[in-house]
Amino acid sequence: MNLRKLAACTLGLATMVAAAGCAEGTGQALSPTLPTAEPVSNADGTKLKASAPQPMSPRSIRVSNLTPQLVLQNADTAGLSYVFEVLDATSSQVLAKSDPIPAGSPQTTWDVPANVLKMNATYAWRGYAVFSNVQGSNSNVALFSTPLPPPPPVPSTEGGASGAVPCAGSGGPSIIACVGAAYPAKLAKVGLQARKDNMEFIRDRIIETGICKGMDLGRNFKRGTPVLSHDYLVWRQPGQHDRGVDLASGYDDVSTPLRLTWQVKSAPDYGFPYYAKYPPVDCSAVNP
Repeated sequence: MNLRKLAACTLGLATMVAAAGCAEGTGQALSPTLPTAEPVSNADGTKLKASAPQPMSPRSIRVSNLTPQLVLQNADTAGLSYVFEVLDATSSQVLAKSDPIPAGSPQTTWDVPANVLKMNATYAWRGYAVFSNVQGSNSNVALFSTPLPPPPPVPSTEGGASGAVPCAGSGGPSIIACVGAAYPAKLAKVGLQARKDNMEFIRDRIIETGICKGMDLGRNFKRGTPVLSHDYLVWRQPGQHDRGVDLASGYDDVSTPLRLTWQVKSAPDYGFPYYAKYPPVDCSAVNP
């Protein structure tokens, strides 16, 4: 190939590449479509030119725990992040809000943090898109309800009408010692299911005895679910954060007798307590 033909071919190739990168008839380079913030507002006053996302789940259902996953259907514009908000269904007060979350495909999710929701309550939630700190329109609002608390316990016929035991002391360590001494058979080596049953029995007697001693003790919803902890209770004190209390060391180790403890959890998470109020206790047999 001579030099004249080589130059012509090179020029033709460059022209094709340039044309591929230009909009037809405009001579301007093509670029991806990105969300934009317009000087005029959307109907709700927001500035981001993008459609609103839509709540997918949960919607008008009762969720199974207190940290449900919220699912948004993304807007029709790529490159966005999303913010989730949980609101009081009555007052519309924002109770929890996520940081901007990069879009998933085709949906974006966020788990409600612990210690925001309460049992047997109704909440609203919504989401909106953000791009470069510019907010888009809110999604529609969806509602959901939280789990119902478990039924109250059947009163025990042992250790008095309520199950509380007489005890000279009034603090946690004294109470577990009194309850353990009152029911030594419940501490013996047994099979796993019997150990769980015995642990629940001892837990309730500790709660009842503590209530009769002036302590506000309750059962614990395990990690915010409707499931009650076998070997754990919640200690509530005025003006303080609820604290979890571990009542046994390795209670499910059936190779040894049950070893009762009073291990109070502290900050920063306080043992993730979820207080379940205990039914009224008859203290007349132990507090004459």
